[in-house]
Amino acid sequence: MRMKYNLDTKLLFQIGDPLDHATAAYIHNAMYELAHVNAINQYAIVKKGELPKFIECCKYLGVVGFDIATPHKTDIIQYLDECDEFSREFQSVNHVKIREGKLIGIGLDGAGMAISLEQAGAKFDGRALILGAGAVTGPIAAEICKKGTKEMVILNRTVAKAESIAEILRRHFDIPVISDTMTTENIQKYAENMDIVVNCTSLGIASGTDDYSDEDLAFIEKLPAHCTVADVVYNPVTKLQKAAMARGLKVVGGMPMMFNQERALMKFHFDIDLPEGYEIEGEEAMRTAVTLNHFWRKQHGYTNAND
Repeated sequence: MRMKYNLDTKLLFQIGDPLDHATAAYIHNAMYELAHVNAINQYAIVKKGELPKFIECCKYLGVVGFDIATPHKTDIIQYLDECDEFSREFQSVNHVKIREGKLIGIGLDGAGMAISLEQAGAKFDGRALILGAGAVTGPIAAEICKKGTKEMVILNRTVAKAESIAEILRRHFDIPVISDTMTTENIQKYAENMDIVVNCTSLGIASGTDDYSDEDLAFIEKLPAHCTVADVVYNPVTKLQKAAMARGLKVVGGMPMMFNQERALMKFHFDIDLPEGYEIEGEEAMRTAVTLNHFWRKQHGYTNAND
């Protein structure tokens, strides 16, 4: 990958701890090159509690921004000068730009999914079902509500987490927002008449301890033929996605969400629009990054079952 290195090169970081599985910086750099942006994104391990020191260094070095992974998505908010309302309410910021010494933060997980659903032709003016209540659920649910959804259902194993998200959504949108326990029976009950289903859990992963049975995925048969099924998991293709495809439903995987987040990210950091075909470039960068990451982990003795 060709990079420009001169006095005008803008420096950004991908921060978190750990970063041994990270591929984001490689994809960011591919997008910079595609858009002819003279910038580079580097990994930096920043441990919990070290954000003040890192921010001070960024200002001193003239860093223009940074992108955030675990464990800083909530911790960063207290140091921001500006932050959009929903990112602050859902306590999830994953991108920061620095302008004239001010830190401006935003969460773009929701934007990436909303753009992907729109591209797939999802019907927004109906009912949406969200499975799980993790960090991405609130931002994704809010973006779907902004698109005009008439009713939202959030299911989670711990219903209190689903209710806390539902409560925020009710304050901002004049629509019914239902929270309930995520059981096989409830998923099947709510699946009928849904226009959009978004999986924000490990539901349907093809391998690992969180795999779900065919019975758990039986709700796919109850979905209307026009329903769009989306999944935040991008690798591998999940059992959920396969089951929805077998039904002939429109399916959005986690890969388009990630690439469309890059589209929103480039607008946020540099105020530019990615050219057509950025998804192809992003997918190629992703494959390369995964291959290089896998090789690096083997070289450094990482041998867990998911490698």
